[in-house]
Amino acid sequence: MIKRKPKRVFTEPFKLSVLREYYSSGMSKYAITKKYSLSPPCIYRWLKEYPVGSDQLPLPSETKERLQMVPKQSDLTDMESLQKRIEELRRSLELEKMRSRAFEKMIEIAEEEEGISIFRKDGAKQ
Repeated sequence: MIKRKPKRVFTEPFKLSVLREYYSSGMSKYAITKKYSLSPPCIYRWLKEYPVGSDQLPLPSETKERLQMVPKQSDLTDMESLQKRIEELRRSLELEKMRSRAFEKMIEIAEEEEGISIFRKDGAKQ
């Protein structure tokens, strides 16, 4: 039988002091988890539980402003992926425009050489 480690319970003041240090020092989540021997999911859970603007987590106004001005990494990656998608669609559109022009030119050349009309005329019976 595998023995599990007992679940550690942290007090609210401890959680808040760790989060205050994380926000004010600029340390990474990884560094904070190592410093306090925490598991990564633990710090993520605390960050969700006590967001930057919450009343329970008093931070200096400069720190709050700095944190609220910086876009979240996930927002940034979403924006980057959308920009890449837009660029990909633009290239695809340009390629299709070139193909369309090439087909029109082929039809034009075929009409000149064969002397027949390939494009339908307006009002033609079907």
